[in-house]
Amino acid sequence: MIRWALVAAATLAAAVPAHAQTGDTIQLFLEDALTIARGRSPAYRQAVNNSGLNQSAWRTALLTNLVPSVSLTLFSTDYYGNIQRLSTDFFGNPIANPSAEWVTYSNTNQSLSFNWSIQGSDIFNALDRQQLQNRRRLITEARSLIDLEVSVEREFWSLQEQDELLQAEQELLAAAELDHDVTDRLFRLGSRNRVDVLTAELTIEQRRLALRQQEAEVERAKLALRTRLGEDELPPFETVEAPLPSLDPSELDADELVRMAMAVNPTVEGARVDAEAAKVEARDAGRLWWPQLTVGYFIGRRAQTRQSDALFDLSWNEDLDQRFSVGISIPMFNSYFQNRQQQRQRAVDLENQTEAERGARLELEQQVRGAYLALEYQWDNLRISERAADIAAEALDLAREEYRLGSSTFQDLRQSIDSEADARRQVIQARHAAADALLDLESAVGTRLRN
Repeated sequence: MIRWALVAAATLAAAVPAHAQTGDTIQLFLEDALTIARGRSPAYRQAVNNSGLNQSAWRTALLTNLVPSVSLTLFSTDYYGNIQRLSTDFFGNPIANPSAEWVTYSNTNQSLSFNWSIQGSDIFNALDRQQLQNRRRLITEARSLIDLEVSVEREFWSLQEQDELLQAEQELLAAAELDHDVTDRLFRLGSRNRVDVLTAELTIEQRRLALRQQEAEVERAKLALRTRLGEDELPPFETVEAPLPSLDPSELDADELVRMAMAVNPTVEGARVDAEAAKVEARDAGRLWWPQLTVGYFIGRRAQTRQSDALFDLSWNEDLDQRFSVGISIPMFNSYFQNRQQQRQRAVDLENQTEAERGARLELEQQVRGAYLALEYQWDNLRISERAADIAAEALDLAREEYRLGSSTFQDLRQSIDSEADARRQVIQARHAAADALLDLESAVGTRLRN
């Protein structure tokens, strides 16, 4: 609970007045759930952590390619020896060494060297390559955030749907008990038989069973939401009812949605980055035909003697050794056929990535238009379900009145009750299906469509 208090201070403090706690149970709003998920979701936190490497990675790439590489030896000392039992005579023939004995040496040195090289546009290619890698991390973070928010909203409203279905089952159970009381009273008056009473009792037990099953569905939905939030120490909670997202598809234009998706969808942006990376690699293969310029500078001192005199020798009696070099090489004919094959391979990779980007655009257009059609269908389905529920409710009222008057049997009444119960559930499910369709459309486009 202490850790939860620290997390809540950063995520839930803004809504403290609304978070009246009942015992250890907190009231969880949708915005609070989204805030907790952004701070605690493992998948999203990994993407954010990876994006945090961008600045240091760019700085490293810049310094690595523009600044000469530096090698510094502050202190190095060695002691080694050897014995040669064979030697050569004047004519180079091997003979036994007449003075075979151990010869030992020691040395101590310090040095500093700078090296830098360039070939064609390799520096610019390396920087472009790093920039594209940074963009990939940002794209992954953006995609992860969209997926996280959509999944949290979906789980939140799924729990709300199960709560509404639970409330419907409770109302159906109360209505079944009332119907049983009416049937029992009519039975005592002699206008109904024992079969009707038993059937009414059976209906109550069936409603209780359905209620228990729905309670289990609510608990499973809570567990799914808790897991999605990523907060392993979240205390028991009750969600605060939030209005479902609702957007009339007649207010949208499918072509405009496709254009919007092409501009902001992370998947297409990732395919575009891959195509740009293939261009960089193709350009980088062309630099093999350019001369290579290398520049180097070395300065150091070295103390070396026989025996161990130079071991740990830090005196500056020896002269400094300094070297400066500039070299130009033309490696265009080295591994000529392999270089030509590499260039051709990079060209093919570029063509393939261009086609992959086009394929990603086509697939995205299909997803957006398909999600838009699904939203239209669910929206119409909701209107029809609501109308059917109104008709079923009116029919049930008439059936109950006829049953009280004795003009129909309990089986007729039960059929009307079941029809009204099914219609009530269908309205709840259709309303949430329309919300899910809107979430699918927003996920396909890659941005929010609601104001």
